Amino acid sequence: MILKKTDKKKVNGKFQQFGYDAEKQMAYYLMRAFENDKVIRVINDLRLEKDGVVAQIDHLIIHNFGFLIIESKSVTTEVSVNEHGEWARYFNNKPKGMPSPVNQAIRQADLLKQILMENNSDIMRKTIIGKRSSGKLKYDVLVAISDSGIIKRGKNVKLNEVLKADQITDKIQKTIKKYDRENNKLFSLKINMQLSDESLTKISSFLCKSHKPLGRGSQSPNLKQYPEKIAPDVSKPVVITSEEVQKIPELSKNQAHCSKCNSQNITIAYGKYGYYFKCLDCDGNTGIKLECKDNSCKPRLRKNKLQFFKECAVCKTSELFFENRE
Repeated sequence: MILKKTDKKKVNGKFQQFGYDAEKQMAYYLMRAFENDKVIRVINDLRLEKDGVVAQIDHLIIHNFGFLIIESKSVTTEVSVNEHGEWARYFNNKPKGMPSPVNQAIRQADLLKQILMENNSDIMRKTIIGKRSSGKLKYDVLVAISDSGIIKRGKNVKLNEVLKADQITDKIQKTIKKYDRENNKLFSLKINMQLSDESLTKISSFLCKSHKPLGRGSQSPNLKQYPEKIAPDVSKPVVITSEEVQKIPELSKNQAHCSKCNSQNITIAYGKYGYYFKCLDCDGNTGIKLECKDNSCKPRLRKNKLQFFKECAVCKTSELFFENRE
């Protein structure tokens, strides 16, 4: 059954649109496969917070033995993974490094596990020997690549958790059947913890209520966020009108966060009116304010690969101001 659909989102630019389309595509496959399933529950676009840390889970599957976290990735060309687990995306046939979506999903699973364990007494059914621990459930991860994308695996790289979007539902069913076979195998030494219908309902209800939608008062000033969406391409200049520039709040180095969502998942981009901070979560723009010792100084930014240095000809100083991620 589908407990929550993908939220409608305002997208800015084609890269955000690609990411949103990938989520909707995966949500459609999940709906086709599990809409009438009475056991498997699907929560799309689940946003959880704990102690200033956020996990944005694209698709969460709740089943008898635990959870499957699915991270959707928009890939219109090709992604490659080497034997060290390093990922690269191809633009114009040239590879460009990217964060591992597998590790991203694992971090989301870790936060989900922490939240459930803290609320164990409310969501788990009591047995004769006491409360069962939600920490002993299965927390598996999958990465769904767009149907049009190509997955290039390096030598000796199996990467069974990375699949095309249309293969994900079969993988979910096979994973659950595997746990069921292990439990029913004669003289099996491996017994997987299994949830009752009551616990399934309690956990599902708890997670739906724990959803913290972005932009509705859920953000805190020092919020840390796992990298979650397709980062916009900031290698090319972005045109911003003079009216928009006047509306962008300026932040100093020590306040480097997005002025719209407070996220620190930002990068420096270059537009028509110079350098500015680009948010990789909400795609918002924030002006950069360079301060120096004297008001007469006119410091500027100098770019050296991924590093940006604040330099002042009057003070004859040069210091590292910000460093973009690869």
